[in-house]
Amino acid sequence: MAPSSSSRDDTARPADAPWRILILGSGAVGGFFGAQLALAGEDVVFVARGETLAALQRDGIRVESASRAMHVRPLHVVGDARAAGACDLVLVGVKSHDTMSVVEMLRPVVLPQTIVLSLQNGIENEAQLARGLSLPPLLEAVTHIGAEMIAPGVVGHASEGRIIFGETGGARTPRVEALVGLFTRAGVDHRVSRNIAVMMWDKLAWNAPFNSLSALTGLTVGALLADPGHRATLRAAMLEVMAVANAGGVALDATRVDDILEHSGRTLAPLRTSMLQDAQRGRALERDALTGAVLRAAARSGVEVPVTRQLDSQLARRSPPR
Repeated sequence: MAPSSSSRDDTARPADAPWRILILGSGAVGGFFGAQLALAGEDVVFVARGETLAALQRDGIRVESASRAMHVRPLHVVGDARAAGACDLVLVGVKSHDTMSVVEMLRPVVLPQTIVLSLQNGIENEAQLARGLSLPPLLEAVTHIGAEMIAPGVVGHASEGRIIFGETGGARTPRVEALVGLFTRAGVDHRVSRNIAVMMWDKLAWNAPFNSLSALTGLTVGALLADPGHRATLRAAMLEVMAVANAGGVALDATRVDDILEHSGRTLAPLRTSMLQDAQRGRALERDALTGAVLRAAARSGVEVPVTRQLDSQLARRSPPR
């Protein structure tokens, strides 16, 4: 049974009743998964602002994709999360540098039984959200998806679209099983991980180098990998992140780096990373959540990360103000 979405008696709630789901951050990731959940009949509320709010209210959310095109209209859209009321599930998709700024508006939405799932970049958002909302440790998650907002309310989907999640200790808790049931019913591609820390650091080992170098150069994933110098930088930075993870007790296999680079070149060549998209639009960059997180963990473990430090320094000089 899903968590209660209000003060109603949970025992009287049908097991197949729609979940009240808040999509906080109606960008490419939130838009894609929110559209899937809404089309499946869940009670989805999107939070947006500015021209995106107006577009969603007028036209709904549209996902343009060769394999998973979707259009949801009309759409339940609000400008402030507090208007949604208490929710069963909150999918947080705001930029990592905005995590703490949304905590206050989430307080009336999040009950003790509400599942809060971060779909953000980085490895520190869950702890920030739990601390800010006075919650026990959250489920942790990573997403694998190639998508971007190509217009207000329009998601361009290129590849994948999976959520991997789990408890920090790997247990199959009731909230894990509840999410499995929801995602299965809604057709959301998902996987439960018994070692979610490995999955999160594995993604950071890709995200920090590729996002940083793409934002600095203006190049897609394929163009970066086609340049021997950039490819060497990516490889060195990935090995640094893996060394930091291993020093902190998260076992990543450094022998996989070359295979990861090859796979990225085959499947993600046209991809503009999220940081490249932000750089091209003059938006604040998620430097602190990516290279910054690596540097903080490296300082704790005493691992030297000169390539990551150089990328971070270059990003700091180019990052527009928040």
